[in-house]
Amino acid sequence: MTAAKNNFESHIQQCSEAIEIYEYLEKIGYSADFGLRYVWVASISALDHYVSELIVEKSTEQFANGIPLTAKLLNEGVPLDAVLKINAASPAQTIVEFRNSVSNMVRYRTFQKADDVADGLAFVWGQKQKWKKISATMGATPDQTKATLNAIAYRRDLIVHNADYNEASGALFDCDLADAKNAVSHIVAVVQTIDSLVP
Repeated sequence: MTAAKNNFESHIQQCSEAIEIYEYLEKIGYSADFGLRYVWVASISALDHYVSELIVEKSTEQFANGIPLTAKLLNEGVPLDAVLKINAASPAQTIVEFRNSVSNMVRYRTFQKADDVADGLAFVWGQKQKWKKISATMGATPDQTKATLNAIAYRRDLIVHNADYNEASGALFDCDLADAKNAVSHIVAVVQTIDSLVP
């Protein structure tokens, strides 16, 4: 298990806690839909952060151990000062500077929708048809796996950018407990699978 996966699990635990709070409040007659909306946002954020950390972790591991880097990573532009720091560093410090450079490269990128996740994984995983491999391991088709992830990310975007309002009716979209649980389950399954496949 990667360090990125360990961190993901601590982040996704917050989603489980939000669901537990929602269920408790629902039992006493209080609707806490905001808790479920948090689940949509936090679960995608946990995935996004996981992919970012996995890129940094795996690329640094590859660099430190003399494992060939992927073509995508080798073709990525970095600031000249980062190159100069790497060239001037001691062997041990070179690894630190390389890690810093990769971390800065991915810091402001998003890995939430299926194509973005695959694009991020290309920095450290040479597998050609990534979603085909991931989906087969999950026992689903690539279309199913990607469509489900994209739907979760789309709902997250509605919550974050549109306050989850239906512009036609002016009312909030319904927020269903089962849907929120399914969103978390799907993201967990995707991350578990990626972590088992990326060498």
